[in-house]
Amino acid sequence: MQIIGLTGGMAAGKSTVAALFRRAAIPVFDADATVRRLQAPGGWAVPDIARLFPGTVRDGVLDRQALRHALGQQSQGLKRLEALMHPLVRAERKAFLQHCRRMRVDMCVLDIPLLMEVGEDRNCDVVVVVEAPMATRLARIMRRGRAGSMCLSQARQLLARQMSDIERRRRADIVIRTGLSRGQAALQVRALVQKLRKAA
Repeated sequence: MQIIGLTGGMAAGKSTVAALFRRAAIPVFDADATVRRLQAPGGWAVPDIARLFPGTVRDGVLDRQALRHALGQQSQGLKRLEALMHPLVRAERKAFLQHCRRMRVDMCVLDIPLLMEVGEDRNCDVVVVVEAPMATRLARIMRRGRAGSMCLSQARQLLARQMSDIERRRRADIVIRTGLSRGQAALQVRALVQKLRKAA
């Protein structure tokens, strides 16, 4: 089974590309969705978050605004949250891969925003980086801002905190470009899947 690592900067179009892999009947592990599920009511992470950050969980429901405030108040807050979440996400990822192997699929996708930052790219057979023009990404980020409240300088600051596109591209096996049309992205994904299956 070939493991495809999928990553990209904020608003690069990674979710679109992941959806295209799913449409090709290729299983996709969504790290962001896994985190949301773990932090949802009844999720495995909720009791530990309540213990580490008192006042952020009320009646079993995580108050994300309170959590953001708590993280801002603690110098090591983010590291403590990551130390809690990363092992839980790794366990979910391992279970996903085991399921894929049992189902005897020929390939699967690990959709992980911080794939390279956490070193998970080393465990993938192929690393795919999604890119889009900077103007397109900035526009997407500002549209996502609450009630359009995010300005251009704030959007630029968010992108500046991430690994550079140059570094991602250097470590990628394949770059898929979005921002033109969904059809163009679909063609790139289809060509990649065909190439990998032919090579296998």
